[in-house]
Amino acid sequence: MASIDLALLRVIKYKEQYDKVARYIPMGAINKRTKLVAKDIGRYFEENDSETMINFNSFRSLFFTSYHRKLNDDDTTFYNAILTKMEADVPDGVRNSLINQLLELEFATDLGNLVDEYQAGDEVDIVSEVSHITKKLDEQMVRANSFEYADLDDSSVEENDDVGLKWCLPELNERYRNIQGGDQTIVCARPGLGKTTFLTCNNVSMVEDMKDTDIIVWFNNESRRQRIMKRQMQSALRKTNDELSAMQIAGTLNEEYIKVMGRKDRVRVYDIHGKNNLFLGDILESILKEGLTIGAIVIDMLDNVKFPTRRELREDQRLEEMYKWFRELGVEYNCPTFPTSQVSNEGAGLMYPLQGMLKDSKTGKQGACDNILMIGWDEDTTNPNARGISMPKTKTLRAGQQPLVTDYIMDGDRGIYK
Repeated sequence: MASIDLALLRVIKYKEQYDKVARYIPMGAINKRTKLVAKDIGRYFEENDSETMINFNSFRSLFFTSYHRKLNDDDTTFYNAILTKMEADVPDGVRNSLINQLLELEFATDLGNLVDEYQAGDEVDIVSEVSHITKKLDEQMVRANSFEYADLDDSSVEENDDVGLKWCLPELNERYRNIQGGDQTIVCARPGLGKTTFLTCNNVSMVEDMKDTDIIVWFNNESRRQRIMKRQMQSALRKTNDELSAMQIAGTLNEEYIKVMGRKDRVRVYDIHGKNNLFLGDILESILKEGLTIGAIVIDMLDNVKFPTRRELREDQRLEEMYKWFRELGVEYNCPTFPTSQVSNEGAGLMYPLQGMLKDSKTGKQGACDNILMIGWDEDTTNPNARGISMPKTKTLRAGQQPLVTDYIMDGDRGIYK
């Protein structure tokens, strides 16, 4: 076992240190036995949340009699030795530099995997992905070594449920607090059931409380951006395509749209077909250089964005990393984020799909968001435009309220729910 592996285990036997270090552990770069013990330490602290340090007698018993009952003699001897060595502490200097060492190890591993893929003839944008890996290391280093704090001046106004942006449906506003910076809401449905209509409708509501400089950035890799903008105009003006055409002929379309949305480019739709996540960051930075601010970020669909990850990750793990990254964008720019996701075949024909029915994800996407808003449809309903609206997962429920499970009518011709 490498010295950094043993140092890691010696550090994270303390709950406080585990909480600080766990998210930086490069699972694809450390010894598989270290990985197993590290995961069990996390499991131990989850089951014994009042413990500040591992009780080695208890942990050893759980490890061999509960967590891993079928180890062979060689593995049992090895893990016994490791658990004994873990009881010693590491010098302060080693502990303080451990996160940086782990990040550098992950960087080297990711870079090595990328080179292997490139040399194997895989389709890899080598320059872009090296840039991504380097940028990720820089950002993680800054985050790991910065010491931000809140004081009296930061006593959070965000605790006020009515601070922020409004939802487009009355019952959402009644049951959930306002939409605030850093919130991530995944909008989910089967294809063609109204995700885009909900989002364009919601944009109109959010605009009411936005600053003049706020831009809603819509990343689109599903259809053409012109089609999204037409839907946005329908939602803003509550008009059909024919009515929009008549307004355009009369010369009133742009003026009426600006009256509602506050500015002509309040919603900017960018086509990102075939692009990776670095491209998205470049767009956001270019908007800031115009002296504007990011009011909200919508992406349809996040799953389709090229996102470099470690080769050994399963699809659900890759998606979890992607959704965490997108959520972090919202934190960085202090704005809400709205990725869309398909509902899996399990949710087909259900008015209220469950949160475990997201495509390619039982838990990954779900853990990287504050809300999951489901749009369902029952083929046996008497009204083909009836949609079930529910939030099977939420962290933003108002005190005393119950999660929303109700029906709305989608007026797709006018881009609204009613």
